[in-house]
Amino acid sequence: MEFSDNVNYVVLSNNVDKKFMSKFGVYQIIDVLPFEKLKNNLEMFPSKRVIFNESLSSLSNKEKKEIFDLLDKQNINYVNVTSNIEDALFGDYIIVYDEDMKVLEGNKEVVLKNEKLLKKLGFGVPFVVDLSIQLMYYDILNKVYFDVDNLLEALWN
Repeated sequence: MEFSDNVNYVVLSNNVDKKFMSKFGVYQIIDVLPFEKLKNNLEMFPSKRVIFNESLSSLSNKEKKEIFDLLDKQNINYVNVTSNIEDALFGDYIIVYDEDMKVLEGNKEVVLKNEKLLKKLGFGVPFVVDLSIQLMYYDILNKVYFDVDNLLEALWN
């Protein structure tokens, strides 16, 4: 797989195995690690791109944000390979796989608005996206939100 510079990717897949991970070729892959060990590894990371293989799934949102802030500070881009749809909110560009077949890709806004396909594949949509879509049906909102804080601010205004 080839990746553009300065873009953070999320790869959604329900079938992440060795064969699937071999698509990432020369990039260094980080598997599941405790938060502190993961953070320490990334502080001295030798490359400008890292691949996470479900390694963020056990972290809290606060810990994930800290990891992404650390990567941003060090100008390290990432590919987060996950089955957790909520993690899609942290990326810029999302690629969705069903088994080994790519079925959808695009920027976060385009992919996460494709609610029916994501649900059909078993991913669903992130809570904040689902809530904002539902509120659009009632004309309470006029756009889809990808951040809870921004959604709350829009509701209060």
